Amino acid sequence: MTNEYKLYGLTSNPFREASAEAIESIYLLHVSQKIDSELACIVGELSEGGRAIVAYVGELGIGKTERMRWLEEVAVKSGIFHIFLSVEQDYAFNIKRLFESGLKQINDKMGFMGRFRTPGYVKEIKKSLRQKKEPVELGMLASIMLKEQAPSYILLDNIDCGDNNFLDFLVSLVNNLKAGSLLCFTCNKEIFGGIREANPSFIERINKLYLLDGLTDKEAELLVAKRLAVSRSAQNMDPIFPFTREFICSLNSQVNGNPRALLKGMDDALSKACIAGVPLIAKSL
Repeated sequence: MTNEYKLYGLTSNPFREASAEAIESIYLLHVSQKIDSELACIVGELSEGGRAIVAYVGELGIGKTERMRWLEEVAVKSGIFHIFLSVEQDYAFNIKRLFESGLKQINDKMGFMGRFRTPGYVKEIKKSLRQKKEPVELGMLASIMLKEQAPSYILLDNIDCGDNNFLDFLVSLVNNLKAGSLLCFTCNKEIFGGIREANPSFIERINKLYLLDGLTDKEAELLVAKRLAVSRSAQNMDPIFPFTREFICSLNSQVNGNPRALLKGMDDALSKACIAGVPLIAKSL
């Protein structure tokens, strides 16, 4: 099959993967906004004994998961203890995955010989999971696990606190979070509003609350340019070719700056342009 994208100096359509979950090396494609610089400072403070609770709130596709994935990449590259959990509806399943992830990292770090001297808090976690302890006690144990492995992160993506047990676990974790620990979670505005109504004191303990806005036109251009660079086969081209700035700004306005919606629109436009063989993708397309 002929590669029609050669018309635009591309090897393929770089906009097909619109969700952060499917992208590797997220930092290469991420467009930094002011809040990202602030988060980088917070992360840097953890090694100096800081602690933080950070929340990202916004609509689907606005960039919440992308930032969690960035934190996960930072942790992996730096060898930092971290738990990344895409939260499900089942409370018991979430807790099982969370502690299993943490215990596996601890075991790997201790090595074979170290397992003969299992720390007391690890024994207590295993015992509490078998006995199905209350959320408050499990939250305390999670905070101890983070403290013992500091600097450390718990990253909870897309929390849904319809289950009061999970909210009780979170409140306990936050109340007991120690120096060197980061709790970062994401949710939509509706869920956040429900948490605020049910437990306003929990919301007050959040150090940084980010209500995510859409991309500016300049940021939208940079996102498009970064995606195109991944598939670019020809050198010395305009970074946003075959798109015009007018087209990108018009589409960005239509989707209210939502990055995922923007990428889907770019995918559709590039596919249609390829079929039609148009030399430039302008607003009129």
